[in-house]
Amino acid sequence: MAKGSRRLVLGFLFVSLLYATVLRCNISPVCLWKYRPLWSNSLNLRSKNGGNTKGIEYFSFLLRRLVRGQARRELTQKHMTYISDKESDICITSSPVRITTGSSSSPTVYITKPNQSQPNQFTLRPYPRKTDSLAMQRTSPVTILINPQSPLPPCTTIHTSPAVIFSTGGFAGNFFHDINDVLIPLFLTAGHLHSNVHLVITDYEPWWALKYHRLLSGLSPEIIIASSTSSNVDTAVHCFPAAVVGLKYHGNLACNSSDVPGGVSIRDFLVFLRDSLELKPMQVHAMQAPVLVLISRRKSRTLINEDDVVELARKIGFQVELATPGRMSKVDEFAELVNSCSVLMGVHGAGLTNMVFLQPGSVLLQVVPWGLDWASKAYYGGPAEEMGLKYVEHHIVVEESTLYEEYPKDHPVISDPWSINLKGYNVSKPVYTDGQNVTLDLMRFREVLLQAMQLVPRQSLR
Repeated sequence: MAKGSRRLVLGFLFVSLLYATVLRCNISPVCLWKYRPLWSNSLNLRSKNGGNTKGIEYFSFLLRRLVRGQARRELTQKHMTYISDKESDICITSSPVRITTGSSSSPTVYITKPNQSQPNQFTLRPYPRKTDSLAMQRTSPVTILINPQSPLPPCTTIHTSPAVIFSTGGFAGNFFHDINDVLIPLFLTAGHLHSNVHLVITDYEPWWALKYHRLLSGLSPEIIIASSTSSNVDTAVHCFPAAVVGLKYHGNLACNSSDVPGGVSIRDFLVFLRDSLELKPMQVHAMQAPVLVLISRRKSRTLINEDDVVELARKIGFQVELATPGRMSKVDEFAELVNSCSVLMGVHGAGLTNMVFLQPGSVLLQVVPWGLDWASKAYYGGPAEEMGLKYVEHHIVVEESTLYEEYPKDHPVISDPWSINLKGYNVSKPVYTDGQNVTLDLMRFREVLLQAMQLVPRQSLR
């Protein structure tokens, strides 16, 4: 081939690759999020009163990524849509919005739709567990008024970016629910807005926001308190060019790339997590004993012979770090510990959610109590594999559970756990989740620890 022809072919391939990259960014919100420093400062965003609609049009484009089909057509044509999924309700509007704060425990959202004169009113609880009545009782409703007949309250603060309104009520405060019910859905809903968004929190708790400050800051430069159960909130009226009320939910510790906003996987959330907390790959020497972090439970599903298990793990060759509830409460510090370990181990429970801080290829070892086979796989086993972790589980035999001494051997709790689970969580929870502790058979468990040791990454750089 002539030199000129080769240059032509190479030039064509380069242009094709560049076009494919740009096209991929157009359809992948997380791609834009990753490259936001290249363009975020170049946007000239002003309020509608400032006369610049370029920013508003851009936000309208981004908000349409949260919907498909008829909902997208409604948002495009009517500037508002309402989506009701199995676990979450979401209202999205590209029309101007006013949000009152501090006047009551139930914030009010005023939406002005220019092509609709008919007033409308409804409520929405912005926490993605609407099938759980207890979670909904702990979540304050947000009242949404569309084209109200009474005069709109005057703005006290005008913002140039959209609002995402969500609750930290429900089951927030439990680490699994913090990650699963709030932070992952928040990433799915607000992450593709590239930090050009204001987080408006209902049922606000200062300690919760402080605990996750670095993660929230990774999504937005500002938090606005709409209502709080433990502190006073200033009365104000915040005005936004657009808003999302509620959060998108994909399932247990899940980001489904095929679902809206599209192209976002759980591994993208893990990248966001690691970037926000500045977690770096750890240097591990070939002769260094791999670190096993053992989640120590105190109230239920306690590992009764925990000291013996620690001694066994050390004999096998692990360096063991015991993670007490107090130690795990300091998210930033504990994330660094888990980031540096090779194996995270624990009896089924919220502490295993710390697997989100494990480096890819690390091992999650879950001890499965009696009667909790399905929950253990659904909440941690399946998600661990999606996160790129190696997963090992140890199903206890009934003799290792304290339930064996509390119930007759022919009782369904012992002989047929699934029949108890079928009666509903209100029946099974007091028995299997809250009502048992575990004493591991060390001979059986030794084989599980050896399996975990064999799966530990051996490369010098992790």
